[in-house]
Amino acid sequence: MRPMEVPRNPQPGDSQAGSAAPPHLSNHLANERTYLAYLRTAISLISFGITVNRFSIYLIQSNRISERAEEHFNLIGLSRVGFGMVIFGLALMIWAGYHFSSVSRGIDRGDYRPNTRAAWIITVGVLVVGGISLIWLFPH
Repeated sequence: MRPMEVPRNPQPGDSQAGSAAPPHLSNHLANERTYLAYLRTAISLISFGITVNRFSIYLIQSNRISERAEEHFNLIGLSRVGFGMVIFGLALMIWAGYHFSSVSRGIDRGDYRPNTRAAWIITVGVLVVGGISLIWLFPH
């Protein structure tokens, strides 16, 4: 009985017809997946921001919220938070395109190094904006 053969991954020196992949293909595909994740996040932020903005305006104009709730929630501020989410989503889209291009160039040159500073700037920015939004919406 013959042992079962396990297929092996092609190695860089293999010469099989039609299976030659461009150099750094997996790195470029990972870069594209990361870009698409940023794009989905930006679209979600924009969509949710528009929803928050429109719903707060609807509540203000329709008088469907009680006076007691109006005292507790600043609906004009909530509308502005929705607008801010849209602006942040648009800025994230621009940054994602720039980041995708610069990483792609770095992969092609072979000198790509992750930019931890950009990750920390985005993290701190989201924390600051989130904290300000909480203080603004819930001042009590």
